[in-house]
Amino acid sequence: MSRDYHAMTALELGRGVAGGDIDPLMLTEHFLDRIAEYDPGHSIFVSLTQERALAEAMAARRRAAAGLLRSPLDGVPIGWKDLFDTAGHPTEGASALFRGRVPDRDAEPLARAVTAGLVCLGKTNLPDLAYSGLGVNPWSGTPANAHSPKGDPRVPGGSSAGAGVSVAAGLAPAGIGSDTGGSVRIPAAFNGIVGLKSTWGAVSLEGSIPLAPSLDTVGPLTKDVADANAIHAILSGRPAADLAGASAQGLRLLWARGHDDNEIQPGVAAAVEAAVERLRAAGAEVTERRLDSFEAHDEVVLQHGNPISLEGWAIWGDTIDANPDKLYRPIRERIAAGRSARASDAIILRHRFGELQRAWMRETAGFDAVLQATTPAIAPSIAAVMESEEEHARQALLSSFNTRRINFLGLCAISLPCGFSEGLPVGLMATAGPNREGRLLRAARGIERAIAFA
Repeated sequence: MSRDYHAMTALELGRGVAGGDIDPLMLTEHFLDRIAEYDPGHSIFVSLTQERALAEAMAARRRAAAGLLRSPLDGVPIGWKDLFDTAGHPTEGASALFRGRVPDRDAEPLARAVTAGLVCLGKTNLPDLAYSGLGVNPWSGTPANAHSPKGDPRVPGGSSAGAGVSVAAGLAPAGIGSDTGGSVRIPAAFNGIVGLKSTWGAVSLEGSIPLAPSLDTVGPLTKDVADANAIHAILSGRPAADLAGASAQGLRLLWARGHDDNEIQPGVAAAVEAAVERLRAAGAEVTERRLDSFEAHDEVVLQHGNPISLEGWAIWGDTIDANPDKLYRPIRERIAAGRSARASDAIILRHRFGELQRAWMRETAGFDAVLQATTPAIAPSIAAVMESEEEHARQALLSSFNTRRINFLGLCAISLPCGFSEGLPVGLMATAGPNREGRLLRAARGIERAIAFA
């Protein structure tokens, strides 16, 4: 079998292991060698768990030889965002606030993955406290977007920055990230890969560094929908969706237009519109409509604040006040916006978001998924957002303009690559109701097949 393992999906690699064509140890060494060559500055993988990875790969080799593989992904190596605890290995959140932090047990999602036979390659980069849709980090470095033009490095998207770049650059078949306001879907969109935001509570958060516990979710970044489906099943303990025969034919899709008209770049709009036309040509029924629930959501946040800042400050405010120089200033300012929040704001937000989730379900009843651009803009320049706090703030808000509504209303969503603008990837987001990942993933597989592009 070809040694171009980095061009294969996780499930393709898993089938190779199961069929005896791929040795898990050689596979893991292949990715460790690629990381060493491509990422010598450790801006994508902030650290490697090399000894652990080789031991886990050796165990997978023995299971394969005995015909005792534990899952379709047994022996496949993946990366983990550096906020998921790894026993005996630093988990520092790529932040100066957590330097020297070494947990004594694996996070629950990692433990589930290990039980299924996946191999832990190491820890991927993120911005301070996972609070940025851009992914820049002055402490651990900023991984350049895998599609950056020569001489013009672009942001990777955040906060699962290293995870997104690692998959797009072929340093790992998949990466596990977290999503509080878009942090899986934004790097997926910016890097031209797939990113699944699960429903809150679908995957355990035990053993992960929190940002906003009522919003934090866990999800995979992958090459395709089938891989996202398989990994989500392992992490959640729920059956994988049946993707056999999935197509766009007969899908009923609602295109939520008009919510980002003032923000969306022409090239992004054109790529999304072209994807929708391909869906129609493939037999999908697409209805265009503004959603009152999204409009009301924006007004609630405007009046009562961003719940991520409210919860982030409640958890980390004392730590930040005691160590203000250990947090990147633009992120510190975003979290500090929660300092002036009232308890009534948090209560009102929780109550109104519950009401709006129910309103969204009524508005979208009968549709298989709701479509939007994942982000209204392509990845901006790293230099531009690092040199200007105003530009950082503007681009950070822009990156999560569409995605954060999904978290606040408690929905699940997936970002799919749908084309390019100015040579950089554009993502199409498909959304479904809470705990409807199976339905969403089957629809997404049909959408993926219809909008595939060269």
